[in-house]
Amino acid sequence: MRDVDVVYLYEHAARELDVACAVTARLRQAGVAVEIVHWPTGFPVAVTRFCPRLVILPFCYTEESYEALLAYWRESIFLNLSWEQLFYLGNQKAKTPRGAFATQHVIHQAWSEAYKNFLLSNGLAEGNIFLNGQPAYALYDEPYRGYFPSRAELASLHKLDSSRRWIFFPENYNWAFYSEATIQQFIRGGQSLEEIDEMIEYCRRSLNDVLQWFSFATQNEQVEIILRPRPSAAQEEFYAAVKSVLPEIPSHLHIIQKGSVREWILASDVVLSSHSTSLIEGAVAGKPVFMVEPHPIPASLKVAWQDLLTHIKICDELIQICSGGMQTDDMRLKEWARAAMMERGDSIDNLARFISELLSGKMDAPPPPSRVVATPSLQWIPPARLWSMYRRVKQQLRFRKTNGVEPEFVKDAVSRDEVDSWIEKWSRLLAVTG
Repeated sequence: MRDVDVVYLYEHAARELDVACAVTARLRQAGVAVEIVHWPTGFPVAVTRFCPRLVILPFCYTEESYEALLAYWRESIFLNLSWEQLFYLGNQKAKTPRGAFATQHVIHQAWSEAYKNFLLSNGLAEGNIFLNGQPAYALYDEPYRGYFPSRAELASLHKLDSSRRWIFFPENYNWAFYSEATIQQFIRGGQSLEEIDEMIEYCRRSLNDVLQWFSFATQNEQVEIILRPRPSAAQEEFYAAVKSVLPEIPSHLHIIQKGSVREWILASDVVLSSHSTSLIEGAVAGKPVFMVEPHPIPASLKVAWQDLLTHIKICDELIQICSGGMQTDDMRLKEWARAAMMERGDSIDNLARFISELLSGKMDAPPPPSRVVATPSLQWIPPARLWSMYRRVKQQLRFRKTNGVEPEFVKDAVSRDEVDSWIEKWSRLLAVTG
């Protein structure tokens, strides 16, 4: 068991690893020892190797998700990066921190004053909130944007024509693909079955219509449409949904899940999406953005920021955008995002500095949770190596084809060598740019 300063847990590689590696590069330059670990696949090994002073969490709504972690790392400081903060009515209750561990023993990063006030209204103390900004949005500014592959590199890698008009569509018809287990989890979190059924129906109908619209738009030989499934989407399931609508996928419609939204946003000419917050990222990057809405969005999915950009409601409008005939100079979404979630400067640098101050004692940390608060359902905690071996053997037997990794997590379980190479690339960039 090795003492380390920080174990940085991530959930979805495409969403979180760019920031994780950039922050780690900054911390390592300052002499802070950091280990990046995929949650949950990497934890069974990490628990036998590391004893962290601080653990970074990708989310924290209750202690339920982290009971195994808390059984062994209960004395650590916990910092929740809260990767989902822009809620709608259909997921807000389920994603609200609740319970003693989440509300009293964890520091939560807030991207905005609005989210800070939301946390305060749900019982968190102000001292347990780190008001920063959205670190992923900083990636669209210098020096960070220099990290990502160029348009020419992406064209070569994915066999696209860089001279054509690139339309990027990061989809977020999430409710069309949630499993029954996930639906039940939302219901336990407080969402009504009526709202859930409404969101499922909306997402299924909208996805079917948008796919048909794309089949018309790609008849234009001067366009490349890049359709990117959500990072958490199972690629086989998404392809099946597409094939049910478009038995033959048009040659200029490309379904690409690899990489992050950032490289595609930076390289594309236009960003379209459903209710995805990727539209906010596109606006931050200075790209024309449009919300595709073939059916009226239900109240359970409606949020205020969606009123700050143009909505596409008919197929002809999408075809015009793809051909370049429909333009927009609407800056409202960009101005709101930068004012609300980027006004505190470089949020990646801010996060690295905050972590350093926590470790040095310059910032107060919440007290560690008691054994009862941390692991209420565990009557007996086995030795770490015994639990680790049990967990790994169980996974190996259950998921032989994927080498012990649950299929939905395969694309997120990035090897340590690859993560280290990304950190090294970030270190070189940040060393040159300062």
